[in-house]
Amino acid sequence: MGPYRTILILSLSLLSACSMLPERHAKPDASAPPAWINNPGEGVAASAMFHVRGAQAQEELAITRARDEYAKRYGVIIDSEHLTEMHTQGDRTTSVSDKAIQETVKQKEVKATVKEKWKDPQSGVLWIWLVPAK
Repeated sequence: MGPYRTILILSLSLLSACSMLPERHAKPDASAPPAWINNPGEGVAASAMFHVRGAQAQEELAITRARDEYAKRYGVIIDSEHLTEMHTQGDRTTSVSDKAIQETVKQKEVKATVKEKWKDPQSGVLWIWLVPAK
């Protein structure tokens, strides 16, 4: 009974050692916001909520907001006004949108590119990370 007992003890030792190994291929939590939202470095992070014209319009709005903020940091003065009217009658909703932008550039060229996008799975808010273009 001695050799069986030794094999049993070795087997249990190996099993317990394997259970203590760290998981190597853990996937990041997709619902957790990326670090760049609160710490965008040289870039900027901007967001847009649900848009009545769909996902493409939501993305365009988030990019516009990020570009406006980025430009303000680097010498471009932007005066932007966006008016939206929504009317609901019964089960039908219509909206009218008008946007006016005035830019004043102080002899400075500002170039930026979208580095990442992240959509919050719970709220539907789309975040854009805009960074300096190389």
